[in-house]
Amino acid sequence: MTQTARPTDQPRQDDGYFGPESISWRLYADPSSKLGGIAALLLQALNPGMMRLFSEVSVTGQDAAARGERTGQYIDTTIFGDKAHADAAARAVRGMHKHANWQDPTTGETLRAETGDWMDWTHNTLVYAVLRAADAFGPSLTAQERDQFVVEQHIAAELVGIDPARLPATCADLEKYIDDQRHWLALSLPAAEVSRAIRKPSLRGNPVKVWTGIVIQDGILSLLPDWALLLYGVAGRPMNLRGAARTTRGMMAAARHNHSYENVITGLTTKVDTHPYRKVRNRAGK
Repeated sequence: MTQTARPTDQPRQDDGYFGPESISWRLYADPSSKLGGIAALLLQALNPGMMRLFSEVSVTGQDAAARGERTGQYIDTTIFGDKAHADAAARAVRGMHKHANWQDPTTGETLRAETGDWMDWTHNTLVYAVLRAADAFGPSLTAQERDQFVVEQHIAAELVGIDPARLPATCADLEKYIDDQRHWLALSLPAAEVSRAIRKPSLRGNPVKVWTGIVIQDGILSLLPDWALLLYGVAGRPMNLRGAARTTRGMMAAARHNHSYENVITGLTTKVDTHPYRKVRNRAGK
């Protein structure tokens, strides 16, 4: 029996806020962006106030993994979804941020997810880490394309309520911003807990899988600035991070060869179009 589409299902309306000619599609369709995303989460976790808030408002002790999954779904939606779909995802995230508040019983200070500096840090670390991953593992970008990606991502920032005027407009300005923040960052207890696996990986299991996992983990760590490695206590890691980065680059090249850009884009847009956010998009399209 052939199933027919429900009347509320709305077809894809457009190519979204970025589109096939954008650097954003090119980078986020590449496997290196996933490693950059994890590196970004590690940098974001060095914000002690933000991690304190998350540790208080999270519903489970395993929320770090769930947050990573939600973040990935959100990025895919805003980058590869149509505009209505991206808007629906952004509204959902803004709603979560609005209600993510906690008052410190000792100081009386109220911590808010909507804190402007925190939102800037979260956005900028992602853009920075994805670019670092592209530099380390491909695809190659020109200086102009790197700057274009920084500016394109102002759209993503505005979707969640960040004023683009506060953000760096070039890759050089972005790198300076990241480096300038190092004086107030710290490895808090919640950050140490969520990063335990990558700081001290398990050696149990299939040797090939264990080796591959550690190489990729060290490849991710190689994307972090030296001061971040010092904060995480992995600056003296036995495996040479640069060697791991070279091996990871080879792995990314193989993954890129096995999955064409066109097929990856088709898979991503299809996944986004069938994501639960479609229900909000469909209501908006009536």
